[in-house]
Amino acid sequence: MTNPQQLDTKLENDITKFGLQVMYVMEDETGPGFSYSIGLFETYQHPEIIIIGLKQQLAHTLINNMAHDIKNGKFFSQLKYESDILNGFNCYIIEVKKSNYDSYVGQAQRYYKGDDFPLLQCIYPTIKGIYPWQDEWPESIKDLQPILGPVNLT
Repeated sequence: MTNPQQLDTKLENDITKFGLQVMYVMEDETGPGFSYSIGLFETYQHPEIIIIGLKQQLAHTLINNMAHDIKNGKFFSQLKYESDILNGFNCYIIEVKKSNYDSYVGQAQRYYKGDDFPLLQCIYPTIKGIYPWQDEWPESIKDLQPILGPVNLT
């Protein structure tokens, strides 16, 4: 079993080498699995990113692709649709409320020694283009993608 010191060293090494590390938290009785970045804020002065409810490999790939874009000068802004994250779909970006940090990004809090870093949630639609805040969002997946911040669609 890896101890916390080894995990911290690996995290620091990965951020130094790659600019970030993507963490994955498995689904459990409290909610769906999710992935998030640590290091984007320190390395690129860009908010960290969280994606909830996608399979680990897909979420990891999307966050790494977003990090590549960030490295090349892209800045993902809150309350904006983005067409170049998930092929064929627009993802919506929101700022995560700090009141949600404890439940979702504990390793990032540990790394940054608190909540003094921004975090964006990348929200994706169903294959029919329905978003979680829409009435047509399927009841069968209503808990798949909790919204961690304000959504302003006006």
